[in-house]
Amino acid sequence: MPPTLSIPDAIPELEADLPAESFSQLSPLWLWAGVGLLLALLAAGGALLLWRRRRRQTSAPESPLTLALRRTDEVAAELPPLRACSLQLSFIIRSYLAGCAQDPALFETHEEFSRRMDSLETLPESCRYSTRELLEDLAANKYAPAAEQGQSEARALVERTRSLLVQVDRSRAEAQEGGAA
Repeated sequence: MPPTLSIPDAIPELEADLPAESFSQLSPLWLWAGVGLLLALLAAGGALLLWRRRRRQTSAPESPLTLALRRTDEVAAELPPLRACSLQLSFIIRSYLAGCAQDPALFETHEEFSRRMDSLETLPESCRYSTRELLEDLAANKYAPAAEQGQSEARALVERTRSLLVQVDRSRAEAQEGGAA
């Protein structure tokens, strides 16, 4: 029979307690270095945030005309079917009017816009009729049957929209110069 081992004999003996001085303590130098590193990281992060904010602020926002012309160019490059093209061009014109003339056309249906007596009142008088006429044509095309839709009409609407935007901007600039003199 194998020799039996008692449980107390099987438990290993622990070493004597180690003195607390044997554990290395952090010197104050390490503590200050950690605090300094943390402060340097915070300062670098703050400087980066300020730099990004200033860089974002220095780039001038696009003017309503530039934005509208860029969007018109995108529509011209894509040249969707007449119905979709009319929808996009109408939105571009209405966004432009909301941005430069503070006209609420962007937030109205075509019927509301047509019934409002003071619609386009903020535009120069020379542009009101052509703007209203183009918006009427776009509204008619938005609801036209699909059989009547062609690429040449869409291309013509894009060009009319582009020339109207430039005309309105030029007339507004002339009116402001005349008013300032």
